[in-house]
Amino acid sequence: MKKIVVISILMMVTFTLVIAGTGCARKLAERAIEGAIEQAAEGEDGDVDIDFSEGEFSITDEEGNEMSFGGAEIPDGWPSSVPVNNGIDIAFSASQTTDDVPGWSVSGEYNGSGQELYEWYKKEFSGWKEVSDVVTDMGEDGKNYSYQASDGEYLATIFINDTDESVGVVLSVTEDVQ
Repeated sequence: MKKIVVISILMMVTFTLVIAGTGCARKLAERAIEGAIEQAAEGEDGDVDIDFSEGEFSITDEEGNEMSFGGAEIPDGWPSSVPVNNGIDIAFSASQTTDDVPGWSVSGEYNGSGQELYEWYKKEFSGWKEVSDVVTDMGEDGKNYSYQASDGEYLATIFINDTDESVGVVLSVTEDVQ
């Protein structure tokens, strides 16, 4: 777990440098970043595979856990029973296995209101068992929505942060081990 945290921090810090660089400067930045991340992984007795392409990158560790940043897509293995609203512009996606339990997540921005997306997911999960439903009004700072539901096989969680500037979304799914 510590390795993934180290790698995540390095990637987030360096992502801006990768996007800003072009041509030769970009290639040099990619090599430097790749070397730093691989050294950090080796320090944790691990191994990672890094793939840079057109302002995007992904990391895969020796256990098959994957994280993608920029232009990300729904991760492989995403359960078909869990919908991803078409209005979500995915900026980050990940798949991981912890204690033999697979999980997936996507995050990004939604093109619409947080209330609208929250209601859409409540409708989509209407046949599922509701686990948690919380709406927090933060006054001038906007609203937060959190909804979690289970169909007995999967546990899906949606977090929505609706502010004047944007509607941020995190959708995660794990096998339901209850």
